[in-house]
Amino acid sequence: MKDYELRDDLRESVNRIYDMELFSSLTELIQGENHVLQYLVQHQDDEINPSLLSDHLHVSRSRITAALTALRKKGYVTMEMSEHDRRRMCVRLTSEGASLIKQKQERIEGYFEALVEGLGDDDVKEFIRLIEHSISIMNADSTGKIT
Repeated sequence: MKDYELRDDLRESVNRIYDMELFSSLTELIQGENHVLQYLVQHQDDEINPSLLSDHLHVSRSRITAALTALRKKGYVTMEMSEHDRRRMCVRLTSEGASLIKQKQERIEGYFEALVEGLGDDDVKEFIRLIEHSISIMNADSTGKIT
């Protein structure tokens, strides 16, 4: 098989993955408002402010502000004055926000459990190895060296 045929087959396979329900659910979880909620779930015991969210999620402050406004209107987060610095606002996850993210995570975990069951341990390990190797190669394109 020629290089361009392999490239085209790979692109078609990746496109089929993008078209799957799993991928859209996963993408939804790691972008926008859901990404903010996901971060808050993972850092529930920390004092999180909008600037910290912006820095850690690599999103502009204006986009974080818009996301937090929308999430507050939906009842998924609250904004409170910081206990340590009264000039700062602290973002808190509500039980409704935590419940929403938990449902989405469980749905995605179900997809991955089915994949692991269908592939088996050895194929899953090989799949992970190939993904990690692919990431190294793609990172090398920007840095010039494979990690």
